[in-house]
Amino acid sequence: MRISGQAAALGEAQPSHASGSSEPVIAIRRWTSAVSLAIAAIAVAGLVLRLLGARGDLWLDEIWSLTLLKPLTSIDQIFWRVNHDNNHFLNSFYLYLVGPDTSPLIQRGLSIALGVLTIPAAAAAAAPRGRWAMIATSLLFSISFPMVEYGSEARGYAGLVLFTLLSLILLERRLDKGGSAFGLAAMILLGILSHLTMIETAAILAGGTLWLTLRSKDSHGRTLIDGGQKLWPIFAAVLPVAACVALLDQLFGFKIGGLSQFSWSDLVQGYGGLIKGELGLPSRIGDLTSIIAACALVCVSAFVWRDRRASLYVIGIVGLPLVMGVARLPNLGTPRYFLVSGTLLLLWTGEMLGRGFDAGRMKGLLAFGALAVVVAGAASSLLGFYQYGRGSYSVIVEKVTANGTATYASNSSFRTVMVVDYFAARSNRKASLVPQSKVCAERPGWLIYEGDPDAQPVTIEPKCGDLVYDRAESSRYWGLSGLSWTLYQGRPAPVLVRP
Repeated sequence: MRISGQAAALGEAQPSHASGSSEPVIAIRRWTSAVSLAIAAIAVAGLVLRLLGARGDLWLDEIWSLTLLKPLTSIDQIFWRVNHDNNHFLNSFYLYLVGPDTSPLIQRGLSIALGVLTIPAAAAAAAPRGRWAMIATSLLFSISFPMVEYGSEARGYAGLVLFTLLSLILLERRLDKGGSAFGLAAMILLGILSHLTMIETAAILAGGTLWLTLRSKDSHGRTLIDGGQKLWPIFAAVLPVAACVALLDQLFGFKIGGLSQFSWSDLVQGYGGLIKGELGLPSRIGDLTSIIAACALVCVSAFVWRDRRASLYVIGIVGLPLVMGVARLPNLGTPRYFLVSGTLLLLWTGEMLGRGFDAGRMKGLLAFGALAVVVAGAASSLLGFYQYGRGSYSVIVEKVTANGTATYASNSSFRTVMVVDYFAARSNRKASLVPQSKVCAERPGWLIYEGDPDAQPVTIEPKCGDLVYDRAESSRYWGLSGLSWTLYQGRPAPVLVRP
């Protein structure tokens, strides 16, 4: 990149050619080096945070991905035989290569790498807003709790975030008539192969670009032609994948792991929870309050500055969740389904902090204070996450199968069976599920109950007359991914002797 380009990106005045002095050029180079070193240090910190987050057992959805791969006989079957929403193609491709028996750290390696690459990508996305925006944005993506958690588990969300940012960068370069159509199409395609919700990114980028072209002074006919010329790489990436998914759905069917009916309260919980997690807001702040405040600030900033990204932020942060609600989509109580909006929200937050740092001492102090609040909130969330992780299942399965084989019952048979079978197989052991309806007849040795351990009783007494289960162990998770288990061991009830 030329020095003038660096100066524009870092918000520095360009050197005066009339003076002939090299001092402005040297100052620009020093600032460029300082910013690059700061972002590199932030990326290293982000790597450490994600490595710490990658410790511990795989949780249900990660194990589910491995289970879907188990019957495959060749790697190409990932793309046509596993028609399931838990098949995140790039992640499945990587898991197929490393295998089910490697360490969790290796199995999560692709997500860790993509999660760390997100940090400099975020800085690059913020570069047009100046050096402070670059530093603040990279720091947000480095420490934000959802970014750390999703960037350290074997699923496709780290790739979704990374390729969303890279698609935005390449689209803006294309709008400036300097971007590669092939590069933009490739980023959209890789994003879709990371997670199908990359379709949301494509829709936001297309909607924002069309809005910008419609605001131009050219005729609408010419405007639409120009918009189509800029956006064709997005459609070139999306439409073939959509056609393939539709065809496979007709041939083999497409399964969704779990569905919860739409409700506005679920949407508020999911989106509000993601906003609070990203910005380190305390739990006492309501989810709806967080959504209203974030959306209002985004709209106000769009009205004040009215730059190229204003419409993009409004469409992605305000419009997309609203459309998802109007469409009454299922599973909206899950924060990760709003991750595209959350990515844009973090980018917008970094831009606002950068504007504050550039606006003088008083506003700079306010920006520093806001950033300190976010860092403190992220640290608090990460401490809880590092303490409990996504749950500790191997210890419980090892205790249940200490004799090599065991029987157990559960209040959540499908999820529990998948996790128990995975960890039992890794130790060459076996545990068999007893349906709840047959507990009295088959008398399993153990119960594994899913749910908050604090809400579980000390003992469980099925209506079998002489069978009692005592609480023996518990495991809880912290954050956005995981299951909590409580283990009970069976014992005969004491026999009362009548006098």
